[in-house]
Amino acid sequence: MPSILTLDIGTSKIAATAFDCAKRQNTFVLSVANQAAISGLPPGRHEQAPEIIYRQCLELLRGVIASGDTARAEVRTIAIAGQMHGVLLADRALNPVTNLITWCDQRAAALTASLDRATWPVGRTGCYLHPGYGGATLAILATQGGIPQRSTAFSIADFVAARLTGIAATEPTHAASWGIMDIRCHEWDKELVTRLAIPEDVLPEIKPGLTELGPLRVALGLPSRVTVCSPLGDNQASFMGTCGLDSDAMLLNLGTGGQISLPCREFVFCPELETRPLPFGGFLLVGASLCGGRAYAQLKDFFQQTIREFTGAALSDAELYQVMNRMAAGATTAPTVDTRFAGTRTNPKLRGGINDIGLDNFTPAALSLGFVRGMIRELSGMLPAQLSRSFRKVLAGGNAVRKNPLAQQIIAAEFGLRCELATSCEEAATGAALAAARAVGLA
Repeated sequence: MPSILTLDIGTSKIAATAFDCAKRQNTFVLSVANQAAISGLPPGRHEQAPEIIYRQCLELLRGVIASGDTARAEVRTIAIAGQMHGVLLADRALNPVTNLITWCDQRAAALTASLDRATWPVGRTGCYLHPGYGGATLAILATQGGIPQRSTAFSIADFVAARLTGIAATEPTHAASWGIMDIRCHEWDKELVTRLAIPEDVLPEIKPGLTELGPLRVALGLPSRVTVCSPLGDNQASFMGTCGLDSDAMLLNLGTGGQISLPCREFVFCPELETRPLPFGGFLLVGASLCGGRAYAQLKDFFQQTIREFTGAALSDAELYQVMNRMAAGATTAPTVDTRFAGTRTNPKLRGGINDIGLDNFTPAALSLGFVRGMIRELSGMLPAQLSRSFRKVLAGGNAVRKNPLAQQIIAAEFGLRCELATSCEEAATGAALAAARAVGLA
């Protein structure tokens, strides 16, 4: 049966899978920690070494091929998903001339804070410009003379694809994540590129999504007909890997952070959300909470410190979460908890709070319930009511949901929709494989 090899290049983990097109599932998964972090950088800087990431990708692909779970002759194409927003520069021979400056990097914070939101063309970009977004990073590099002549900007996934094929290009999901693409025309926004003083010739060609980028030119022991598909941003790939290519479900994820994603056919912009292109047409509305599941972890740490100070003893994190979940499920009232403890992307200085405290709800159980509600309400509050009414269910993922049944009940009540646990594994890799299967006519 035809199969697809897939890479998912994350910030902390890199994975490779073998995807069976007939079964529509991964038959083999191999993953390693991303070992490319650069140490000793100034505060606020976050970089990774592109060559190390590329070598890890090759090792993973070779490991999947050598596993024997996939017949080499059946491999049709290689699909790639990767971390978004980050940017690196490479020369014409595809040798990196900078590190990958990731989405975590804050060197452009002063620049993005100085931009006038009232005149920023969100109707074209679908988002405001934030630190760590490729457009902001390139603007800073340009002012510092840090863009060598005849260099090209890449996302890390586009760089790996270029090394595999010899073709330097990007596609709309990654280009849009830099914050300087017209997401309806799928072209670099010339007015913004000029405003930010980014040299136009550093920006790669934007190829259509869901296409075969080119033939594989690296010896991996695969048939000569194997191609590489244009990489996809990991947000869109994860959504497709969880909800499918044509879905009427919204996706809510509560892990360390929090995120809500919902597809729409027509362009819509909401101030609390970003509008991102989907590779098969339409758009994905995405809202992110900067604290997310960390809020519950913060409450856990508070309880842990309290126990230690009063008793000198300590519980494991697993034991504490179990008790907190049980208390929250038994609580009948709770204070109102605003879990924006780390601010928001549009207002980083904003802080959360605990309100509506009464004599009956200032208890550990009530606080636990209030925090769970607060994490979910922060995400649901980003959506205009009319948007959520067009969906039939919410798929929920992340440990803050999977390990706390109460969270699923609150999600269902908050959205007025059925809530189901997301069951997919390696979501981004799966989504990239599904998109690649459509691109090469296998789905």
